[in-house]
Amino acid sequence: MFAVHLLAFHFTKLKEDQIKKVDRYLYHMRLSDDVLLDVMARFQAEMVKGLGKDTNPTATVKMLPTFVRSLPDGSEKGEFLAVDLGGSQFRAHQVKVSDDGKQSSQLESKFYPTPKEVIQGNRAELFDYVADCLLDFMETKNLKHKKLPLGFTFSFPCKQTKLEEGVLLAWTKHFKVRGAQDTDVVSSLRKALQKHKDIDLDVLALVNDTVGTMMTCGYDDPRCEIGLIIGTGTNACYMEEMRHIDLVEGDEGRMCINTEWGAFGDDGALDDLRTEFDRELDLGSLNPGKQLFEKMISSLYLGELVRLILLKMTKEGLLFNGKASTALLTKGTIELKHVAAMEKYKEGLSNTKEILTELNLFPSEEDCIAVQHVCTIVSFRSANLCAAALAAILTRLRENKKLLRMRTTVGIDGGLYKTHPQYAKRLHKVVRRLVPNCDVRFLLSVSGSGKGAAMVTAVAYRLAAQRKQIDAALAPFLLSLETLREVKNKMRTELEYGLKRETQASATVKMLPTYVCGTPDGTEKGKFLALDLGGTNFRVLLVKIRSGRRRSVQMYNKIFAIPLEIMQGTGEELFDHIVQCIADFLEYMGIKGARLPLGFTFSFPCRQASIDKGTLVGWTKGFKATDCEGEDVVDMLREAIKRRNEFDLDIVAVVNDTVGTMMTCGYEDPNCEIGLIAGTGTNACYMEEMRHIDLVEGDEGRMCINTEWGAFGDDGALDDLRTEFDRELDLGSLNPGKQLFEKMISSLYLGELVRLILLKMTKEGLLFNGKASTALLTKGTIELKHVAAMEKYKEGLSNTKEILTELNLFPSEEDCIAVQHVCTIVSFRSANLCAAALAAILTRLRENKKLLRMRTTVGIDGGLYKTHPQYAKRLHKVVRRLVPNCDVRFLLSVSGSGKGAAMVTAVAYRLAAQRKQIDAALAPFLLSLETLREVKNKMRTELEYGLKRETQASATVKMLPTYVCGTPDGTEKGKFLALDLGGTNFRVLLVKIRSGRRRSVQMYNKIFAIPLEIMQGTGEELFDHIVQCIADFLEYMGIKGARLPLGFTFSFPCRQASIDKGTLVGWTKGFKATDCEGEDVVDMLREAIKRRNEFDLDIVAVVNDTVGTMMTCGYEDPNCEIGLIAGTGSNVCYMEDMKNIEIVEGNEGKMCINTEWGGFGDNGCIDNIRTKYDKEVDEGSLNPGKQRYEKMTSGMYLGEIVRQILIDLTKQGLLFRGQISESLRKRGIFETKFLSQIESDRLALLQVRRILQQLGLDSTCEDSIIVKEVCGAVSRRAAQLCGAGLAAIVEKKREDRGVDHLQITVGVDGTLYKLHPHFSRVLRETVKELAPQCDVTFMLSEDGSGKGAALITAVAKRLHNVGQK
Repeated sequence: MFAVHLLAFHFTKLKEDQIKKVDRYLYHMRLSDDVLLDVMARFQAEMVKGLGKDTNPTATVKMLPTFVRSLPDGSEKGEFLAVDLGGSQFRAHQVKVSDDGKQSSQLESKFYPTPKEVIQGNRAELFDYVADCLLDFMETKNLKHKKLPLGFTFSFPCKQTKLEEGVLLAWTKHFKVRGAQDTDVVSSLRKALQKHKDIDLDVLALVNDTVGTMMTCGYDDPRCEIGLIIGTGTNACYMEEMRHIDLVEGDEGRMCINTEWGAFGDDGALDDLRTEFDRELDLGSLNPGKQLFEKMISSLYLGELVRLILLKMTKEGLLFNGKASTALLTKGTIELKHVAAMEKYKEGLSNTKEILTELNLFPSEEDCIAVQHVCTIVSFRSANLCAAALAAILTRLRENKKLLRMRTTVGIDGGLYKTHPQYAKRLHKVVRRLVPNCDVRFLLSVSGSGKGAAMVTAVAYRLAAQRKQIDAALAPFLLSLETLREVKNKMRTELEYGLKRETQASATVKMLPTYVCGTPDGTEKGKFLALDLGGTNFRVLLVKIRSGRRRSVQMYNKIFAIPLEIMQGTGEELFDHIVQCIADFLEYMGIKGARLPLGFTFSFPCRQASIDKGTLVGWTKGFKATDCEGEDVVDMLREAIKRRNEFDLDIVAVVNDTVGTMMTCGYEDPNCEIGLIAGTGTNACYMEEMRHIDLVEGDEGRMCINTEWGAFGDDGALDDLRTEFDRELDLGSLNPGKQLFEKMISSLYLGELVRLILLKMTKEGLLFNGKASTALLTKGTIELKHVAAMEKYKEGLSNTKEILTELNLFPSEEDCIAVQHVCTIVSFRSANLCAAALAAILTRLRENKKLLRMRTTVGIDGGLYKTHPQYAKRLHKVVRRLVPNCDVRFLLSVSGSGKGAAMVTAVAYRLAAQRKQIDAALAPFLLSLETLREVKNKMRTELEYGLKRETQASATVKMLPTYVCGTPDGTEKGKFLALDLGGTNFRVLLVKIRSGRRRSVQMYNKIFAIPLEIMQGTGEELFDHIVQCIADFLEYMGIKGARLPLGFTFSFPCRQASIDKGTLVGWTKGFKATDCEGEDVVDMLREAIKRRNEFDLDIVAVVNDTVGTMMTCGYEDPNCEIGLIAGTGSNVCYMEDMKNIEIVEGNEGKMCINTEWGGFGDNGCIDNIRTKYDKEVDEGSLNPGKQRYEKMTSGMYLGEIVRQILIDLTKQGLLFRGQISESLRKRGIFETKFLSQIESDRLALLQVRRILQQLGLDSTCEDSIIVKEVCGAVSRRAAQLCGAGLAAIVEKKREDRGVDHLQITVGVDGTLYKLHPHFSRVLRETVKELAPQCDVTFMLSEDGSGKGAALITAVAKRLHNVGQK
């Protein structure tokens, strides 16, 4: 007995010594828990990297999406085929899955070899071989006549973009098929199968063996969500949340990720753990530097690692007496089967001795113990590393689910796990140590790679069928872009109907005017009260608004309850309660004595007649107070305040919450011109052009329209979009048939729509195993908060499960995904419809402004928009797709209903004060009829003064004789030259006049520049230049030898002694040529022609442009005896009886008088109508005190008058936020053309703003309205004054003729008359008003300065010839 004990002791001691020896030798392979936790952390980091789109290319753990989105739930059924390609043998399987009472599956398989010539041939050969084997299997099983779904297990790395598609990344496992890499293997298989016309297979899924393992185990255990292979190779897959997978579109549900973890460490991340033996093994492998993790743990490499260790130990004399056999020196002689046998619990040592003896190593007992321990260390390290990576996946799953403790199952397969006697136990033990908060079951897969492919196919089949039914139920909720465009167009039509007087009554979108005519501009200030009534609580607010640099809004508020008996009592009781609450608040704030302006947010449908009058159309939201509907709620509030007789308030405005939202956001962003509510209810308001609102008088500016769009579709316009669920919901509502649009989009109804859909799906067996709980049957159990929680980005699915469980529905994962999908579809439709309606408003705004592209802001409020996790994003996205030409900012409102009412009040207060000041500034420009008659009479007096010899010298209207003594009579004919000098360009014209039946005027002209040095040189140089230009023209026209009669339009002030003599009074328009003033310009032209001595001309007439205008029109209409210029300058000429012209000899006939009426008023006779702005313009001009009438009526000065007014209004803080820009300070910056553009009826206010911005003036919409008003006042006065002057002339003509009624034509020219949108009309109206006995026709002249000069010459020649006869 003692001998036995001694022997046992000796053996134990021997074993311990050998183990210690090996431990010291292989200490690098023994990994502590700290090291394993570090490996686990490194692997987690690689997983995250592999899931990221940007980081995936450099990740070693590729995290390939498999597009397997669900695990078996036991309801799968049917017959499926599977093929399994991944090693030395190829397998075909027939899998029958049943759920009739008892879940079961049957598997029948057949193995086929994979010949070397096939696995190292070309792609077509490989897949043709697979197809041939499959055909053989189907014939064997008598399946050729069936069309079966096929799952394809392909155990090589593939990149998938869908379940039935996979691009091969690289071959492994000795496969080297040419032409297959980077191609879709499913397409290759389909192509091969198509060659066999007698079989019809539907390839539904491509999976690898790891996924197959998970799915096979998932059929037996629903908790299985990880697949693990530990065999010849190693890999893992698991179910990842879709929201974390950047490589795949979509956030809902989960997807199986094939980690391809064998390459972990290929970037050097495991270099500190790799031993010299790992490096030697890698260098001798087929793929050095790759699959380094796999080479440390898979069975393909474990035996070789053991061999390399034993070889080195032998060489160092630690084993086999230092003698290595040929077998030990040969690669691959030790395999997994040897390692497993040597580690067996009881037979291990004897197996070791036997194996080593077979290797010709003749081991001692000590050698056997050492070798056995080497095997243990190598396999233990494999299990440790595998456990660390698996622990990383388990930790990620637990964190994804936000669980403190998780229970799950790992489906596992592989020869190392199954055949090694200690491996499984070691793996389980280390996993539990590394993740103590995970309760892990390890479930061994049976035929995972084949059966698993069939399971994936079965699940895909089940989900496809289920999704098909769910999609069919939800199809009516899916609105295409085209459908949304139709909704948008229908809404646009309804907007139009609601704005027009004749269609408003039948419109569903009521487009109620709010009388809010401006948005905040930042200058608002003061203290305001606001009341907010719209639900069971009522708020009173004190709002303090500061302007300037310290611009801010401070709010103080108190909330008061409205008891049910008050809500449903009498109107008097309700408003008395409101006033009681106001009194309490005023006392609480210590402001009971102050008479503050008040804004009233009254969120019930009202019809307004002004901003402070709102007639209640009907109660909503549970209010039923009597004697209120049809009454003005502001009057009811005022009466209640009077009854209390404690305080007084100035009720300025009544608004609804939508308008309040727009105004609140408008204070933050001046671009905000739309308000949108997407909450319990839904509505929108926006700023509409006044000219489009038939229900309200006036065309200028804009007004906020409350669309009340919730009733859109009440006329059936949306019936094609309403689903059976919408109809069911409507029938069960408090107001069937009304607010149909609101019922499709507002949060009050979304939850109920979801409930109705889920209930129907459950009854049809698509959800919850067909079992509906009492909660699901109960109306109102699903609300917005539930829908929002279920659609949350990360927690959505877990929230869904929790909510459905609370409703006693016990959902599967697929149920949760389906329910989440229902919520998404319903809320997405809501966002889509809301976006379509909003797009209609945005399009209307853009078209109102006549813009190709518009930038604007939408102020938005409401629980649906604010609390739903996806709603805002969806709404924004769809709006941008529907109106790509609108850049829309969405601005969330803060306390819109209360603060907004105060803002409306503040804006109304500001606008009222502004209006008073603006009216005062423009009052002097508003000329009464009496004043215009006075102007007409004074002009008449001045005309008479100018004609009389004794008063002509002191007359302001000079009445210069032109010596043009007739107008055209139609008999004029011949060729005439005309010169036109009046600016920096000079024209020479040849005019051919025909008389008789073929009466016509043809003109040929050429323009010549006059350089500045000529304009400001000597008179001789100027006229020599003119003659040079004439010579060039005559040569150009080929008429240099002809002596033609010439008319000279010389548009500078001249005193004439005859038609061909004109003495220059003084230069204007930038001309300063010396030795000209006081000289006869015709003589100077004749002298220059003589100096050139090339040609001769008959200079018949010198005229100005006004006379030319009269003559041009006189050629067309013999009744034309007046010429008017209304352009840069202003002047009139007319045919006066010779007997009235005292400064010219003779009494017979008529002569054209050039009035030069621009000087009217230079004697102070119209000072009573001159404003301070006229005086400022005059004082800043080149000729102060002169041409005063012209400075009030001509285009050269109107813009400057406007500029002076704008400066004054800006100084008063009424424009441009009180800031005078540098450009506004520049004289002449505001040209008259801008008046014409700004006053155009076709121009939207935004275009007015653009014009002002070009001038450096940053204006608001309200600024634009004021500027337009200023321009209108100035141009209207100009036209009226011009009309008064013209009325004096036509009245004189009538009286001179001694007739009761005069018919006469006025020839008109000038840019102001031609281009200004209203000048001509106002001029005509004024003449008609002031000269009612004169029927005046206005004829627009064509080229009075050129053609007119030729006609004057022709008339002069005609009259000269008549005189000679």
